[in-house]
Amino acid sequence: MTSSRDYYGILGLEEGASFAHIKKRFRQLALKYHPDRNPGDPISEEMFKLVAEAYHVLSDQERRRLYDHKGHEGLRERGYRGFRRTEDVLRTFSSEFFDFLGIGGTGSQRHPSRGADLCYQLELSHEEAANGARKSIQIDIMESCHRCQGNGVKPSSTLQSCFWCGGSGTYTATSGIFTATGECPKCNGKGRLRSLSCDSCNGQGRREVKKDFLVDIPAGIQNNTRLKISREGDGGEFNDQSGDLYVNIQITSNLT
Repeated sequence: MTSSRDYYGILGLEEGASFAHIKKRFRQLALKYHPDRNPGDPISEEMFKLVAEAYHVLSDQERRRLYDHKGHEGLRERGYRGFRRTEDVLRTFSSEFFDFLGIGGTGSQRHPSRGADLCYQLELSHEEAANGARKSIQIDIMESCHRCQGNGVKPSSTLQSCFWCGGSGTYTATSGIFTATGECPKCNGKGRLRSLSCDSCNGQGRREVKKDFLVDIPAGIQNNTRLKISREGDGGEFNDQSGDLYVNIQITSNLT
């Protein structure tokens, strides 16, 4: 495996490490480098984001398989960009932090996370680049499941008290450094949810689909220009905000 970013090395682990070891190292290093414990230290903050990114990849079966096979570049080709802001890390992993700090109850829910940005490389002829064009592209994206409205539960199943929030519809937890509060993302604040997993998305709340786009190419566009299509990347978990789609322009003389 070749990679421009060694996630195993970041966590101090060997390839093939178990999930238990990956999670243990994430806990240790996340606490060590957390910005609230290292105020004003930009290096610690960057390490905090890298540690979170490593865990985000290696703790997910599909992302880890892609990384082990194609390295960091394989993830980038699929649109994975890691964490650019500390706030994104805290929002994504707040339940992990509460769990390993020994906080139970309402603090241990999984929270929504923004969808990944995606990239697509679009080849143009010199004529298309000079005169402008409208190009049709097709990409695979993760979108919110329409059958279960992104909740991951079967609409026809019976209602039961939401086990994430205990039926309250909200979560609130605090422990010195970490605080999370708000509407329960699993039941959308209703306090109750369906008991069976959605058979359309296997309880994930999202599913992969092929989506067609029309991309308008302005006349005179330059090689390696990157066009941004806002909110057309992967859909967020539990109906959170979608990522963006970036179209990278490659001008070639080989097109017929």
